[in-house]
Amino acid sequence: AMSKQSNTAYLEKIRDDGIALVKLDHYPVNSLSGEVMDGLTQAVIDIEKAGDKVKGVVVYGAGKAFCAGADISAFGNMKAKDRVNLGRPKSGFIGFEELSVPVVAAIHGFALGGGLEVSMDCHYRVIAEKAKIGLPEVNIGLLPGGQGTIRLPRIVGSDAALQIMTTGKHISASKALEFGVVDAVVKTGDDLVAAAVEFCKSKGAVGPRKISLLPPPKPTDFAAWKKKLSKKRNGEPAPLRIIECVEAACTKDFATAVATEQKLFQRLVLSSAALRYAFFIERAAQKVDSVTKGAKPVPIKSVGIIGAGLMGGGIAMCCANVGQRVVLLDVNEKGLAKGLKQIENNYMRSVKSGSRSKQSVEKALSLIKGSLRYEDLADCDLIIEAVFESMDIKQKVFSELDRVCKAGAFLCSNTSALDIDQIASFVSPARQDKVMGAHFFSPANVMRLLENIRGAKTSATTIATLMQWGKQIGKCAILVGNCPGFVGNRMVAFYSQAARNMVLEGASPSQIDTAAVKFGMKMGPLAMADLVGLDLGIQAWKKAGTYKPKEVLLHALIESGRLGQKTKSGWFDYDDNRKKQPSAVVDAMIAGKKQPSAVVDAMIAEFAAARGIKRRAFTDDEIIERLFYPLINEGFKIVEEGIAMRPSDIDVCYLYGYGFPRHRGGPMHFADYVGLDDVHAALVKQGVQPAKLLSDCVKADLSLARYFKKQQKQKAKL
Repeated sequence: AMSKQSNTAYLEKIRDDGIALVKLDHYPVNSLSGEVMDGLTQAVIDIEKAGDKVKGVVVYGAGKAFCAGADISAFGNMKAKDRVNLGRPKSGFIGFEELSVPVVAAIHGFALGGGLEVSMDCHYRVIAEKAKIGLPEVNIGLLPGGQGTIRLPRIVGSDAALQIMTTGKHISASKALEFGVVDAVVKTGDDLVAAAVEFCKSKGAVGPRKISLLPPPKPTDFAAWKKKLSKKRNGEPAPLRIIECVEAACTKDFATAVATEQKLFQRLVLSSAALRYAFFIERAAQKVDSVTKGAKPVPIKSVGIIGAGLMGGGIAMCCANVGQRVVLLDVNEKGLAKGLKQIENNYMRSVKSGSRSKQSVEKALSLIKGSLRYEDLADCDLIIEAVFESMDIKQKVFSELDRVCKAGAFLCSNTSALDIDQIASFVSPARQDKVMGAHFFSPANVMRLLENIRGAKTSATTIATLMQWGKQIGKCAILVGNCPGFVGNRMVAFYSQAARNMVLEGASPSQIDTAAVKFGMKMGPLAMADLVGLDLGIQAWKKAGTYKPKEVLLHALIESGRLGQKTKSGWFDYDDNRKKQPSAVVDAMIAGKKQPSAVVDAMIAEFAAARGIKRRAFTDDEIIERLFYPLINEGFKIVEEGIAMRPSDIDVCYLYGYGFPRHRGGPMHFADYVGLDDVHAALVKQGVQPAKLLSDCVKADLSLARYFKKQQKQKAKL
């Protein structure tokens, strides 16, 4: 049994047959607190004091598991106190390995991370049939830092060890036996500790099997592993550091390899702070009490969606997935039929891949009804308009909604940049407090971000309802203010523009995109532009008179028929499978290389000569600074203006809406990590005026996170 009072580990007893029992007893999953580590050390001291009386040792966990590993919340802030000192050198994590009698770990429930490492400081491992083992540290940006990367390859070989550590997946008892991580499996129903005691006795004659004294593992094809993981876990440092540790395990003596692991682990503790940060900020974004002042959300049971395109269909799926009734409206029958078919195809694909059951898909589909009449929206609790980005069309839609919707209905626009207050002005004054922006990201059934935009008249109840509804349909919702582009698109404009500028100044499209992907983006900015279509927004440019193919390179590409993947040519050329190739034509247009194309030659003459731009070489670091620092600078302005409630909400926006690499925490966190004085200096060098808030942070010598916290405290005092 487990005692809720105990929070340590101790030598429970020495049995009459000389087998000592060591028990981990720290509620609820025996995580390795300082007290538990001290308790284990003390147990080793006590066993050594008992001398010849002890013939073997069994280490086991109380409660539901052997040990779940280190305590995440304690990372990076362990309190320094006097640790129990073993008083002798130890090659392992605890000191069990040096004992002269067999030491057996008895694993039930699970042995994860540091828990598995404790068991590898023992000489043998037996496991309950239903238990699981694993080293999941890679998923929070760390490597196993208790000699796991050095000991595991010695018992299972390099490849199996790398597979276990770079996926971080849990491994069943039978698989663990097959790999050789454990020495025996104990059937369900049999007494695990009793079986471990018998196993321990059976090893009396053989004696201890000390992992640190086993021969080093044979090297594997480390280059192939690096290549595979650079692709699979792009930009994450931990998987590559794990490979380095296993290389050390193969090529260096045990103690030197352990020192390598320690050094790399400490480095990752600093860099993985971003992954732990990403874990907490999603929860923080939900906190909007300062705005809602205790207003209660209204439950949403039915949703009307206008526009059966990709966006409308995606939103419909999100609602139906959680049991909300959906009326999907489109102006023409063809568009509606196409939209409904698309939804069905998406669902059938998930049944085929096994990610959903047929029953759950049928239930979701039964909740979505198509319609061509606004009158069918009369009973809906919430309406989302997802039509074309034109204020004239929005006006028509909202006038209709004003006519047919029930009095309490919430009216939302999925606009990505248009003024929410102007949209609210299209409905009668009594309804304007129920109008809000609800900006989804494409494809809406996959992307987790929801930007909820409050207008000048949006009520606290509307805000509370939309935030709660976002959470209900599985989104990461952030609350933002009303301004052109809101948070995400207002900032991303600087990113795309920087890419286009560098192309003219001498960096090739391939170099820019490769640098972005190395940084951790799933796609580079120019390949992304090709994917969404280079002509996105062309109507608005034409209307505003800003479409100038003679002056703007992007417009020249469009004019020559290069619209991106859909025409198999944009910034890059594409084959039939949409695989990209650098485009000789585009390179020629930019650099003035001769191509047998009068059109392109003419364009180049215009672009290169007319601007007199001296083209030059760029480093990857410079490309990253150019792509992200102006975007970050705009983020500072957004915090300063109160458009975002807190800097971490901008990070949530970029992690879930724009594929910013999770292991970098988000653009604002990344700026703090790089150092704001460096960001400030680089912006000045680029000729960009740093935001006032950025300059204030630099003057105060504080990170944005700390400066913002300090400001909030001062405001609270007022």
